[in-house]
Amino acid sequence: MCLKEIYDHYSEEASAEKATEIVNKIIDRAETLENYPDRGRVEDDLISLRKGHRYLQEYHYKIIYKVDSEIVIVTDIFSNYQKPTRKPKRNK
Repeated sequence: MCLKEIYDHYSEEASAEKATEIVNKIIDRAETLENYPDRGRVEDDLISLRKGHRYLQEYHYKIIYKVDSEIVIVTDIFSNYQKPTRKPKRNK
């Protein structure tokens, strides 16, 4: 999901002011990673990638990121209302 989609959703469902508020809070939260990149929790669903993905929470969104050579890269913004697709567990 991108910030434009989030903005569009809330501007339709609520108002442009609410959409701006939510997007700005997500951006503000992500900007805190500049000084504290390890503050987020490990993203359990992405451990298998071994890229060190972490996340921060803002509203009902996860800001998923990783640190690469001291650069913080936001890889996704994920609504907690979405259910990620998982492979079914196989019986042994």
